Amino acid sequence: MKPIALILSCLLMSVAALAQSYSNASLSGKYSIQIGNPAYYTWSKTFVCPTNSNFSYTPNGSISTTQLTRGVVTFDGAGTLSFSVANTGKLNATASANTMSVTWNSSCQVTSVNYGHVVYIAAANQTGTGTYSVTTTGTGTLTVTGGKGSVTMQLAATNSAGVSNTVLLSTTQANGSSIGTGIAVHQ
Repeated sequence: MKPIALILSCLLMSVAALAQSYSNASLSGKYSIQIGNPAYYTWSKTFVCPTNSNFSYTPNGSISTTQLTRGVVTFDGAGTLSFSVANTGKLNATASANTMSVTWNSSCQVTSVNYGHVVYIAAANQTGTGTYSVTTTGTGTLTVTGGKGSVTMQLAATNSAGVSNTVLLSTTQANGSSIGTGIAVHQ
């Protein structure tokens, strides 16, 4: 009989979870947040042959990497938010290009190329405000004031007060071609 009781208990919990109705009040308080967005960076530099300036060569370096945003978002339970985050993983194109080098022979032909390596901009702290909207099904959007695009949310794991403990996040970059993901956890 114990397996049947366990199955019935799980079914009842599932039905209760489906009956959950969400609203902006389901997000209230401080949440630790982390979002990763894929990024593809390129850098280049033109080199001129040291013995004949009529010859030049421009190699291109590249890398696929992740931009990371992490910090704290505070939701007021009524559709307004504030945040303090650190952004890391953005390209310093000039510094990356300066890691490149070219070797020439006496006839101004390129004999070897060092494509260099990525150099990142120092982490940047950012604070700001925004708005959010949660539907009755627990989906929603978050928009930063002055930002580009929005973050899609899916609320999960609510506590007994009806406040979500966990929020799953996804972002679409400005060109719409790459998706980032993240999570927010109630503190």
